[in-house]
Amino acid sequence: MKTKTILAIAITVAVVGCGNVDTNEINQCVENYIQYIPDHNKPKPDAKQVYTSEYWSLLDKAWQIPTPEGEYGDCEFLFYFIEGNGGCSPEAGKHQVVPIETKITSETSAFEVFDYVHPDGTKERHKINLIKQQGKWIIDDYDSSKVRLKEYINNNYVTPDLAFMEVKGRVKSVIYINKRKAFFDEQGNITKYCTEFSSTHNFNDASFDEVDDNGDVEVQLTRDGKGYITNTYDCPGGSEFFEYDTTFMRLTLRGGGDGGYWSAEKFGFDAEGYPTVSIVESDLGEETETDPERITYDKTDSHGNWLKRGNEERTIEYYE
Repeated sequence: MKTKTILAIAITVAVVGCGNVDTNEINQCVENYIQYIPDHNKPKPDAKQVYTSEYWSLLDKAWQIPTPEGEYGDCEFLFYFIEGNGGCSPEAGKHQVVPIETKITSETSAFEVFDYVHPDGTKERHKINLIKQQGKWIIDDYDSSKVRLKEYINNNYVTPDLAFMEVKGRVKSVIYINKRKAFFDEQGNITKYCTEFSSTHNFNDASFDEVDDNGDVEVQLTRDGKGYITNTYDCPGGSEFFEYDTTFMRLTLRGGGDGGYWSAEKFGFDAEGYPTVSIVESDLGEETETDPERITYDKTDSHGNWLKRGNEERTIEYYE
C-alpha cells in the first residue's frame, strides 16, 4: 500500500462557471478545478459543485467502501487521479498544468488532455471531461475513471442493510429458497424484508402488529445507533439476533432462540484468510462453541456473492 498523502493545496481560486465556449476558458477551468481532484482523501464538500451529480455520487459511494485494511476510500486506482496533487512535496501547490490538447466537442461538452508537472519536474498526463450545466462547466469524468468506479461499486458497495443479508454491490433483491427475502433501493437500504413466515417488515414499535388487518404476518426489525439491524421478530418464527464487524461492514453472528436457550452461527476468518463458521450455543447461561470450520461456497455469482452455501440457496438481482 502506498503512503497516503494529504491534499494540502489551499483553495485560493473561487469556483467559477466558464461561460462562453472558448478553449482559453476551458484551460482556465481545468487549472482551477485541479485542486478539487481527489488523491487518497475524499474531496472536500465544497468540491461537489464542480462535479456532475452522477460523477459525485460515484465518488461518494466509492469512498464509503471499506478496504481490506478497514480504512475508507483508500482505493489504489483512485490514487492515480493526481498522485500527491502537490501535497506530497514540501513545495505543495507549486505545480503546473500544461494543456496538451483542448477540444470542444459541442456547446455543452469538452475535454482537455494536460500534463500535471510536479515541483521536481516530473510529469503525469491526464484527461478531464467537462460538460456545461446551467451555464457552468463541471467535471463529468477524469482519466476515464467513471467506468472503473461503476465496476468497483458494483462489486464492492456495502451498507448496514446489505451486510445484514450478506451481500455487496448494487443489489436489488435477495431471495432465499426458504422464502426469506429482501428488496433494496439503489442506495442499499431495505425497502421490504420478509422471513419465511412474514409478509413484510415494520420498524415502528407503536404500530407493530403480529398479524395485521389483512391477516398478514409482520416481522419487526430493530436497529442499533449505527443503523445495523440487530434483532428481528415475527410471531411464528420467533426472534433472531445479529452482530457485525462495523469496520468492515460484515455480518459476524446470526442466531435465534427463546427463553434460556439460544444458538448462533459465528462467522470469521482463519489465519490464512479463509472464511469460517462456528456454532455457539447457550443453555441457561452455559455457553459452548465448536471449533471454526472453513465455509465452502458451492456457487457464487460474478459479483462475488454466494448463491449456494451448504443447505442455503438464494438468487440475487442487481441494479444495472
